[in-house]
Formats: sequence, C-alpha cells, structure tokens
Amino acid sequence: MKSSYRYFIHLAIWMALLGLYAFPQLRVNWPSAVGLKWVLVHDVAYGFINFHLFYVLVFTWLPSPVKQRQYAKGVVGTLLIILLFAVIKFLVGYYLFPDQVLQRMIALTGVPKIYMSFREYLPATIRTGLGVSLLAYGYRLFLQWRNTEPEDRMLATAAAQARSRYDRMQEGSRQLLHHLQLLTPVLEDEQKREQEGTKAILILSDLLRYMLYDKALEKERVPLKKELTHFERYVELRNLLHPQQLLQLHTVGEAPLDTIEGLRLQQFLEAGLQQWNEVAGSITIELTCSEHVVALSLAAPHQKSIHQHIRLFPDHG
Repeated sequence: MKSSYRYFIHLAIWMALLGLYAFPQLRVNWPSAVGLKWVLVHDVAYGFINFHLFYVLVFTWLPSPVKQRQYAKGVVGTLLIILLFAVIKFLVGYYLFPDQVLQRMIALTGVPKIYMSFREYLPATIRTGLGVSLLAYGYRLFLQWRNTEPEDRMLATAAAQARSRYDRMQEGSRQLLHHLQLLTPVLEDEQKREQEGTKAILILSDLLRYMLYDKALEKERVPLKKELTHFERYVELRNLLHPQQLLQLHTVGEAPLDTIEGLRLQQFLEAGLQQWNEVAGSITIELTCSEHVVALSLAAPHQKSIHQHIRLFPDHG
C-alpha cells in the first residue's frame, strides 16, 4: 500500500512538471495533428517511460549502492538499466510511433521515409538516460539525508548524554577517592578513629554504592529525593574530612516528584568549592526546590555568591 501510494504521488508530480514543460509546444502545435502527435509522443509518452527509469533507479536500484557507498557497482548497474530502457524506448518507437521517434527527417511527398536503426538511435536515448540517472542519484541522496538526519541527531544526543554521564561519574569517582585519601589520617588518629572514622567509612561506602551500583544511574536520571538524600550524605562526609571548611546545607521547599541527572548536585558543589579552596570557616549551601526547577547557591563571608538553576524532568514512571 505504501509503495503504490509513493508511486502515484511521484508519478503525479513528474507528469505535472512534464505538462508545464510541454504546454508551450502543445499550445503552438494544437491546430496541427502532426505537430500535436509529435509533442505528445516525445514529451508525454516518452516522459512517462523516463519516469519509470527514474523511479526504478531511485527506489529499486540505487538505495543499496548509495547507502553502502559502492560507487562502481552503482555506475555499472545504472548503465545496464539505462541500456534496458533504451531497448524499451526503441521497441515502443519501432512498433507504435516510428514516424515520431525513429524517422530521421520529415520526408517529402513521394520520397520514402528513412528510419534510424537501434545503433543510430542509441546515443540520443543514452544521453537522455544519463540525465535522468543524474536526477535520480541526486534525489536518492536527498532521501537518504532526510531519512538519516533524525537517526544522526538521536545518535549525537545519546553520545552527548553518555559523555555527560561519564564525566560526572569520573569526577564523582575522583572526588570520592580524594576523600578516601583524606580519611587515612583520620583512621590513624586513635581519638577520631572510633567515631569520625567509622562514620566517614559508612558514608563513603554508601556513596560509592550509590554512584557505582545504583541501577537508576544507568538511566541517566534519578529521582530528586534520592539525589537529595545522597547529597546530604556527601555534605556530611565533607564536613568530617574538611573541618576547617564547614558546610551548612539549608533546603527550602518540598522536593517535587521529578528526576535529575545523577551526581549533578555534587558536581556543582565541588566546582564551586574549587574556587574557594583558601576560604576557611562556614560556607552556606542553599537549595530551593520548586516545580521542575532546583536552585542552588553557595555563600561565604567576603566572597561573591555562586548560583545555578537546574531544570528537572517530570517523573512519569
């Protein structure tokens, strides 16, 4: 059904363009039966045959060579199809319209008509076939570009998402490994080992499990409530390992039932704190939840505040 619909749509467009091309000659030759028949045969009837050459090339022969970039195969096959249609055109002219197609010139009264042989007719029809094949090749390239452009965009989007997820995972892993190194002196201190050391190990294990094994992260986004829970744990871990730079987290508003990119909050926090490595004392983290948006800000005494808005995706699951 789809194939026949496509055929008739292309045929209608082709014949409409052909009609526009032949209309001036039809109007001039309308009073002459001989001239009218010549125009109808050359422009309309043979234009109809050329349409089938175009259609066969575009939808039957060229898709595979063009897609696989087998140019030599495409050229050879195209020439064979042009030759086949040259035979068809010659036979149609020979049996149906010899005077309009194969007659060399209009013969005078009493002078026998002279018709072209297939060998003589072949160069002219080959030139026409090559023109049709170039048009078909260009149209095939257009169709392939139109059909593959959405796929290319999807692949590019998927690649960008995978790269973004990889970068966040890599940065998260680097930060947690850094905190693991900072945990060593805490464990070596007998006074801090039992309380702060044990608590830091438990939080670090929980964060590692969330980052590496939580299946939700494989889907790029996680529920905001789960991300907030682990973000609070991350802030608690950082305070244990960086007592000279205490973080105070304030959450305003109720977390909506939306999803967010995993580790996004942690990534923003570390990016901001890297600018304040030398800042000691209290740093305030304010997190404001509203419909489909989370606003974060970092504030420290005598420092310019850092702000970011993260757009959430509604959770339809």
